[in-house]
Amino acid sequence: MSTQPKYLKLAVDQLEPGMLICRLDIDVQDTPFETRELTFKSMQDFVKQFPDVRHVYVDLNRTQTPESSFDSSRKLYLNLRQQIDRVMADVRLGKALQQKRMRPVLEQLMEAVLHDSKSMAYLAMLRDHQDELVAKSVNVAVLSLVFAKHISLRQDDLIPLGMGALLHCIGLLQVPASILTKTDPLTAEEKELIRHYPRRGYEYLQAQEGGFDEQTLDIVLHHQERTNGEGYPDRLKGRQISFLARLVAITSVYEALTRNRSYRQALSPSRALGQLYRWRFHDFDNRLVEKFIHSLGVYPPGCLVELTNGSIAVVHATHPDQRLNPEVRLLTSPKLKPLQDQQMLDLAQESKLDIRKALDPKEPKLEDLLKEIMRIHPDFPV
Repeated sequence: MSTQPKYLKLAVDQLEPGMLICRLDIDVQDTPFETRELTFKSMQDFVKQFPDVRHVYVDLNRTQTPESSFDSSRKLYLNLRQQIDRVMADVRLGKALQQKRMRPVLEQLMEAVLHDSKSMAYLAMLRDHQDELVAKSVNVAVLSLVFAKHISLRQDDLIPLGMGALLHCIGLLQVPASILTKTDPLTAEEKELIRHYPRRGYEYLQAQEGGFDEQTLDIVLHHQERTNGEGYPDRLKGRQISFLARLVAITSVYEALTRNRSYRQALSPSRALGQLYRWRFHDFDNRLVEKFIHSLGVYPPGCLVELTNGSIAVVHATHPDQRLNPEVRLLTSPKLKPLQDQQMLDLAQESKLDIRKALDPKEPKLEDLLKEIMRIHPDFPV
């Protein structure tokens, strides 16, 4: 699944930006570091977090500069999209879906999130005109695994979580596209057809040769349940809904809120998190919602922001210990001229530059500017 690790022991003062640290010379907070690993960015941040560490072990096979790491993650992400696209196309044609065919795709995705969860969370916000269900399935899986990493979910739960998230919307393949893309209000019959998609997906996977495990099937069947009992298809309440299904309920709704739908425009990432927060006691496990928001940060990946010098940037990744100072990609100059080369900037290391406010991409005054940015950079995540 991955290249055999090639470790090199280095003194802390020998570290360079982009090096992947996979082990320390001491354990921190009684937690073996092998379960947490990080990419070295600056001596100041490292010493602040690990003041007593003198030597580290670096995995040379996975050490990259920040830019090459992002490019590698992007290629893998797009490749995974292509693989799921082929899977969905086969299912539409009535072909069988084997668990063993999905396992390698899931393992690649898990490895990508483990190695570079920040870039993968950012890539999940990319918007394009490819198959919407393909994008939804991959992005919900990415967000679910990023969240799982944040809360240190048990290793045994990662495979069923990732598989269930990848396949959570497979039942929608049996719903006519004319209904899924309808802009007018749905009829009662159309609503009922959509409310049956989780069970259709569950029954389809249950019938496949090779078998999917019960946790995966449960996610597919119950990710639309709500803790207040108003979800579907079984109107389960509270802890009647499994932990993994409650987790995917949150990530799937967040993904849906940040994506343009046939009947409404997408919310910005920060507004989508705000909406989830307002719903936390009514629809979802409130503790999980709060942890999910914490995993993405005050300014989540894909969030459009205005900096204190007037420049506009998009958030690329957040720092767990500096949630107000994420890594951003500069989109414009201080005079709002779109940049051909989008420089990466770590606000945690910029003493004279901060975020002034989050921006809503739907603001009329931003319309022409964002169109120009998207012309230069078609994969801009708004």
